[in-house]
Amino acid sequence: MRKIFPIIICLSFFSCDQILQRKQMYSVEITSCLFKDDDFNRSEITGAPLPISMKLYEEGYLIWEVDLGKHRGSYRYDNSKVEDRIALIAYDPQFKYRIEVQDEAFISEERGYSRTWSKGFPFKSNLERLKVGDYGSEVGFKSVALKTMNYQSNKRLDDD
Repeated sequence: MRKIFPIIICLSFFSCDQILQRKQMYSVEITSCLFKDDDFNRSEITGAPLPISMKLYEEGYLIWEVDLGKHRGSYRYDNSKVEDRIALIAYDPQFKYRIEVQDEAFISEERGYSRTWSKGFPFKSNLERLKVGDYGSEVGFKSVALKTMNYQSNKRLDDD
């Protein structure tokens, strides 16, 4: 039994890696957020939280932009418009993906988070939260691989 368990673990990692080695369509929905004041600014005039947005880039081109609101602390997107928080995203293992989650500061310096994935998809189906700051800020999401859907390239939003 001891010898079988490591083999099963290796096979499961290999099969997960194989999924990430082919082009795939995903449905991604932003479900919640946890934004800490140390990661994002508040207005210097009113003290209110500044709006935060998330941008997803593929090979340097913007393919998804989401307004995450002016929330601080924990927040669930139960009553907001779903169209704003859900996207059909094509994943190509040959491409680099970058996520930026930043506040919209005008007076002070923008604060936020940026990370690039040179291999792998940022919204992996086996994860539920994406760390987006140095002080514990996170974005919750649901991701489903659409295995029966044919691959279609992402629309570039900054080409409009």
